[in-house]
Amino acid sequence: MKKYGIYLMMIVTLFSVTSCGDDDDNNHQEEWMITNLAAFNAIKTNPEYKELVSPGNEGSIYYKVLEAGTGTDTIRYTSTVSCYYKGSFVAGYPEYDIEKGDVFDQRLFNDGSPYTFTPNSVIAGWKTALQNMVKGDKWEIWVPYQLGYGRSDYEKSGAAVIPGYSTLVFELEVVDVKGVDD
Repeated sequence: MKKYGIYLMMIVTLFSVTSCGDDDDNNHQEEWMITNLAAFNAIKTNPEYKELVSPGNEGSIYYKVLEAGTGTDTIRYTSTVSCYYKGSFVAGYPEYDIEKGDVFDQRLFNDGSPYTFTPNSVIAGWKTALQNMVKGDKWEIWVPYQLGYGRSDYEKSGAAVIPGYSTLVFELEVVDVKGVDD
């Protein structure tokens, strides 16, 4: 599996080097994509992180447990989940004024109430993680663009722009779960 990731990265790198376009924006986007793929591929080899394949088999996330919860109920797509979270970038992108580690969105304990939602309303990377988490769990999850916001730029009101092809890192803490028997 690691071998295929390296081959993919080499092909993408070769494509970007041999590309005959002079458009700086395309070059920056290709550099961003390559840097994000490299960061995601690097985390795959870190023994602290475990792989979770998405239920629809669209890809995988990698996670490590920061704090283990004591809940026992399985989170379902229709459950109501309350979480604290922080999302950050794995690379810098000067054209967007982004530096590695910049936080693009967060809802933390100090901000007041947690973010409450149903798992079927969030990105696939969160869905994948949540189906394996319980109340009280706090994980760091690495989400590739395929399970995040995709190939196009994403802008959420009140949050930073997330460029297409972004690998994202989230700290995700489940503080409450309701509707697990539905």
